[in-house]
Amino acid sequence: MKKEIAITDLTRMQQGRVCIAGYDRERACIRPVIPFQGISQESLLQHNKAFIFPNAVVEFDFLRPDPQPPHTEDRVYDPASPRFIKILTEKQRRNVIQISLFNSVADIFEQPVLCDIGFSVMDGIGPRSLGTIRPVAIHEVLYEADEGKWDYRLGFYDTDDKYYRLKITDLTWHYYCDSKRNEKCEPHDIARELTDMLRHNEVYLRIGLSRGWAKFPDRCFLQVNGIHTFPDYLQGRTFTDLMPPQR
Repeated sequence: MKKEIAITDLTRMQQGRVCIAGYDRERACIRPVIPFQGISQESLLQHNKAFIFPNAVVEFDFLRPDPQPPHTEDRVYDPASPRFIKILTEKQRRNVIQISLFNSVADIFEQPVLCDIGFSVMDGIGPRSLGTIRPVAIHEVLYEADEGKWDYRLGFYDTDDKYYRLKITDLTWHYYCDSKRNEKCEPHDIARELTDMLRHNEVYLRIGLSRGWAKFPDRCFLQVNGIHTFPDYLQGRTFTDLMPPQR
């Protein structure tokens, strides 16, 4: 079945893979998936430019649902089918945000958020793995090297006055931070600049869940899948506009 999806999430995974999510005309959240092989970052490109990115409307040919609670949004699609339709206007962006909005982080998952080994929920249960919140306060952006890899995190408070410090997996945010480092800015200065930017804009966070992994197979950890601001901090750019030039 062919459906047009307004893309809200484009998250970086391991080994050059990405995760996509968005909303259809019936306001259902859908995560297009390709079982086993996953979705490569290269498959998001046509002629070296992104055609699948947040705020784009893309048509997919979905073959079957593949819910794996709490990741109930998964739908298998034909890898050859994605077709770019259009870019959302600001009004349309706001509409998509509003239909996906929850009052707090806990309201998204409808199960207890555990805080013993980071923020997580139990795998195998729950009605959804994705939702949007508007944070009450931005505490800090963190951007630093950790054991040879760059670490991207955000500390914020939600409407329950709960503090969360979550890993940011938003692919475009990663490239945005890295592009500033390439301008010879120090990482702590970039983090301070981005903290100030988020504090002075209307911010919405897409909060999602990781999959269970070997060390904690029964847990799905909370993460920031997408950062949306009004006005758009990217000024219409996509991740390909921020990638370093290929040598």
